[in-house]
Amino acid sequence: MKKRLLLGIIFLICVFTSITLYLILQYLDPYENKAVALFSVIFTSLASLSTFCTLILYFIKKIYYRWKVYSYHVLTSFRQSFWFALFNLWMLFFYIYGAGTLLTGFFLAALFVLLELFIQNLEN
Repeated sequence: MKKRLLLGIIFLICVFTSITLYLILQYLDPYENKAVALFSVIFTSLASLSTFCTLILYFIKKIYYRWKVYSYHVLTSFRQSFWFALFNLWMLFFYIYGAGTLLTGFFLAALFVLLELFIQNLEN
């Protein structure tokens, strides 16, 4: 897949999920159906945060690699930003339930870093 097409799709996903997250937060009544509201907010916030961070990570990698970036870097940026978004949502979950300590965040970050290293090792 071409890099520009992939970036365009990721940008459109970022725009649409951000708009969807805004509409869900404005118009969905969480007291009527908590499961649907919780799943919708988690899914759209994960998708919008991961696609937004994908674009940021891609441009950072583009500067770092001196403008020689391939579609592999876009997919890697998406995977890494997905881990980052998942880390943020889990830390929010731990904070809400009173388990959000520095040690919890450290172990969760270490878990995601090790998962990323494992996946990169499988690809090579």
